[in-house]
Amino acid sequence: MAAHSSTGGVHINEVHHAHPYFPPDTVLAGFVPQQLPFEQTLAVFFTATFLVLAFGWKLSGNYKHLATKERLLVCWFLCTGLIHLIVEGAVVLNANFYKDTTRNILSEIWKEYAKADSRYATRDDFVISMEAVTAFIEGPGCFLIVWALCARKAWRYVAVVLVSLGQLYGDVLYFGTCIHGGVDRHTRPEFIYFWFYFVIINGIWIVIPFACIVWAANRINAAVAGEDSKAAAKKRKV
Repeated sequence: MAAHSSTGGVHINEVHHAHPYFPPDTVLAGFVPQQLPFEQTLAVFFTATFLVLAFGWKLSGNYKHLATKERLLVCWFLCTGLIHLIVEGAVVLNANFYKDTTRNILSEIWKEYAKADSRYATRDDFVISMEAVTAFIEGPGCFLIVWALCARKAWRYVAVVLVSLGQLYGDVLYFGTCIHGGVDRHTRPEFIYFWFYFVIINGIWIVIPFACIVWAANRINAAVAGEDSKAAAKKRKV
């Protein structure tokens, strides 16, 4: 839709594009439709994800002390750390991603995902604050865990618990605020947007962090039990 205005004899022609986000009456001045087909955007994201996971598996193979579960953890924390820092960091730093005309892949990813949650485009206080913590605290924390696992640092299990708990807590609050305010207020009803983007993709950061917490807690418990057994044995010898 074109709007014509005149200021001091100068005519300005502004083009306003209808956006695809919910609710439909959300005002997004300067919105620019996606410049890349959504299939291409998804292909780039998931291909990059696969390559990072493959690199993590190859990297972890250089450390012979790592068991299979620990190698999978290296893959997970390397991948999720990059997603936190690069992808989620981008939406925190670029408030005008929906105006982007440059075909920037990060802007295109968020234009696509905002169909599942328009709060990213409207700069919801909670969502952006949560993403800032995720990107710039949990993101580097994930890389620290990768190093700690490979270097067999004594505190690696504690780090896994802390970062995973942050991921789990943030995702629970993310879902909770959506449910409390009404999921249909910000999410398109189509399967790909609601079930795939919103439920399944976000659900990954509930299932895997929970599993990581359980795994690390078991390792910590086993270590403490071992130390207790050693202490008890020493007392018996005295």
